[in-house]
Amino acid sequence: MNVPSPGDNEDTEFQLLGLPVNDDSHPLRAREPFELLVSQFVDELRHGKKPSVELYARRFPPHAARIRDVFPVLAMLEHTRIAKEAQSIRRNMPDRFPFTRIGNCELISELGRGGMGVVFQARDLQSGHLVAVKILPWRVSIVPEWVARFEHEARTTAKLRHRNIVPVFRYDQENGYCFFVMQFVNGVGLDYVIDRLRETEGIIYTEEIQHQESQRLSGAMKPIPAAKAQADQNAANSRRRRLTRTSWNSFTKIGVQATQALRAAHAAGILHNDIKPGNLLLDAEGRVWVTDFGLSQPIAERPPKELERAISGTLRYMAPERLLGQQNANADLYSMGATLYELCLQRAAFEHPDRDELMRIIMEERPVRPRDINRDIPRGLETIILNCLEKHPSDRYPTAGALLTDLLRHARGQSVSSTSRRSFSGFFRAIQKRLSRRSSPDGPDKKRGQ
Repeated sequence: MNVPSPGDNEDTEFQLLGLPVNDDSHPLRAREPFELLVSQFVDELRHGKKPSVELYARRFPPHAARIRDVFPVLAMLEHTRIAKEAQSIRRNMPDRFPFTRIGNCELISELGRGGMGVVFQARDLQSGHLVAVKILPWRVSIVPEWVARFEHEARTTAKLRHRNIVPVFRYDQENGYCFFVMQFVNGVGLDYVIDRLRETEGIIYTEEIQHQESQRLSGAMKPIPAAKAQADQNAANSRRRRLTRTSWNSFTKIGVQATQALRAAHAAGILHNDIKPGNLLLDAEGRVWVTDFGLSQPIAERPPKELERAISGTLRYMAPERLLGQQNANADLYSMGATLYELCLQRAAFEHPDRDELMRIIMEERPVRPRDINRDIPRGLETIILNCLEKHPSDRYPTAGALLTDLLRHARGQSVSSTSRRSFSGFFRAIQKRLSRRSSPDGPDKKRGQ
C-alpha cells in the first residue's frame, strides 16, 4: 500500500502519527487501526494533555461513531485511575516536615490537610503578623505534574479580591518545596460546625471559635475539646452568641456571604469547583471565608467534550452534569445548595458508602425535602435549597447573583419561588445508562463483533 501524498489529504501528517501505513515490520501492523487511535488517545491523556474527542472524530471519519462512543469513556476511566493513584500518594503524606521555617515564615502548628497540601499557621518574620502557609508536601522532583496545579491555585486566588475570599499574598519555592502564603483566618470550617450541631446539645458558642488562636499559639493540635468544656461550663448564659440547629437566620447569612464570594469569583471568570462545608470558614464575628481554589477552572463558554476532569472534587457536593464532564457556573450553586442542606439538617443531601452507587443516586434521585425531615425549616429557605439542587442546570438559579437575590429576599421576610420549570425527565439517567453500556463488556462494540 502506498503512502498518500500530502496533497491527497490535508490531515495526512496527523494520521501518520497514529497510523504507520508503510512499515510492514511495525510490531502493531496486525492490530486494528482503531486500536492504534485508542493507544494514541490514552497516551496523550497519560502525558497530561487534553486531546479533543471531536477533533479525533473529524480527522478519522471512518471511526467517528466509535470514537464519539468510546473515547469519552476512556477519558473517564483514565481519570479514575489517576485519581486512585493520587489518593494513594495523599495517604502517604509525611507526618512531619524536615523544617520549621519556609520563606520568611516560621511554622507554628498544623491547621489542616487537603487534597494537595498541608496548611500551617505561621508567623511572618518580617511583619510579625500571623499568616497561613499552604505547602505542597512533596518535593517538586517527586510530583512535578502537581506543581502546575498548586501554582494555579495560588495565582487564581491571588487575583480574587473579596472580603469573603481568603486572600493569597505570595507564592514561592524553597529547598524543593512549593508554598504560598495566605491571610490567617481564626475560625473553623462549616464541617466542624455541622459536627457540633449533630451532638446532643446541638449548640456551638463563639468562644469555641475565639479560643482557636490561643490554643494554636500554645502548640495544641486539637484545641476544640478545651474550648467545648469552657463553653459547656457557661452554657446557662443565654446572652452569649451561639449557633443552634434552628438558627435559620444565621444559616441564611452564611449562605449570603458565601454566595457573594462566588459571585465575585464568577465575575472574574473562575469556577471554584469544590464548594463544601470544609472549604467555608466561619470566624468568631460570623464572617464567612471561602478557601481552597485548588480545583478552580476558567468558566468555559461551551462545556468541554472530554471527561478527564469530570469527577475532580468531593462527590456528594457535586452537580450531576459534572459527572458527565460538563462545567458551568451554576454547578457551584448546586454545591452551595448541598452545603446549605447539610448545614440546616446536619445530614448530607446524598450519601452512600459505595462511590458508584452514590454517583447513580446523584444522577437519578431527588433529595428528601428538608421540611419532611424538620418541619421547622422556613419554607423560603427550603425552596432556595431545592432550587440549587435541581438536576437540570437550566432549572437552577442561572447566576450567583440570582441566588443572592433570593437569599436576601428570604432574610427580609419576602417570598421566593421555585425555579423548576419541568418535572425530572430522566435526561441524566439516560446519559448515565448510556455511559454504563459503553464501558461494560457487553457494550456496543461487542455487539458489533468488534
